[in-house]
Amino acid sequence: MGVFSSGGVGIDMGSANVTICLQNEGVVLREPSYVLTLRDDLEEILAVGRDARQMLGRTPRDVTLLSPIMDGAVGNIELATVLLRSLAEKALGKRRALEKNRLVVSISQGCTRVEQEALEATVRAAGAKKAALLRTPVAAALGAGVPIEDERGCMMIVIGGSTTEVSVLSMNGIAAARATRTGGLALDEAIMRYVRREKGLIIGQRTAEDLKLDLGTARDTAMLDNEEASLRGRDARTGKPSTVGITARDIRNAIMPPMEALLESIREAFENTPAEMAEDILQRGVFLSGGGALLDGLADRLGEMLGMTVTVGENPQDDVAVGTCIAAADDHIAARFAQSGCLIEL
Repeated sequence: MGVFSSGGVGIDMGSANVTICLQNEGVVLREPSYVLTLRDDLEEILAVGRDARQMLGRTPRDVTLLSPIMDGAVGNIELATVLLRSLAEKALGKRRALEKNRLVVSISQGCTRVEQEALEATVRAAGAKKAALLRTPVAAALGAGVPIEDERGCMMIVIGGSTTEVSVLSMNGIAAARATRTGGLALDEAIMRYVRREKGLIIGQRTAEDLKLDLGTARDTAMLDNEEASLRGRDARTGKPSTVGITARDIRNAIMPPMEALLESIREAFENTPAEMAEDILQRGVFLSGGGALLDGLADRLGEMLGMTVTVGENPQDDVAVGTCIAAADDHIAARFAQSGCLIEL
């Protein structure tokens, strides 16, 4: 018998979203990592996930909106447990959803021991029959179908909401890794600052994210048209509602500083790759995963910088959740990763 003995659930607990994948069904839920509570009583849960995020920027004085997952790690065990359990129940359509399931949850390669213990406590409290943690880069490779069984090294880059992980994978394990505390949320914050500074308009994080998805790009400005869209917000000077024009060039200018910092951290990680692995990576290219991989033109820009092919799957934002589900559903795969130290049984 392998590590597990019955039916499987894989969960990617990210700083921006919680994604749940079920055996034989695929990804069934992706909701924001938010919990809405009373300000003076955090145990009084008002909403979680998408319902909670709808209150972003709209909360009354006695209510607070919290994200229990910060920088890819659990910041509040009690709220993270509520979030995990509630969304699992929603995904499976029943209370105490995990009691008869095998659960595998992703864990950042850059987690400290304290952060790992917090995640372990959260997963145990969720009530799964069997549970384990799987390193995020391995989960992403597994979900994207990247072969990591042989001795040839391959590079996996996972860009999440608050973390970016660059790893060299080989023999079902991690040969080298580097994690930085930056990701897609840094681009949202940069857009908010830019719009306030250059347009005199105050916008919320939800609007900034929409602008990133609709107009954000890593391509050269020469490739962009200057078609202007209307943007509503609050005038920074008067405090009154206001409308300004915004273009794709504006959004690119806004996200360039954090994007360049992100690309630089990836380049440095590649330069520190073990020499024995570098030739393998040059031959196989780089695999890009995570929600940040959806930014238009990022794969091409990264490929130009590294001088090699960059491959992005069809749904990179789902790779980690799918990979954890594969490990939860297959005893032999789970045992293989447990042997390499990438899967931690609880």
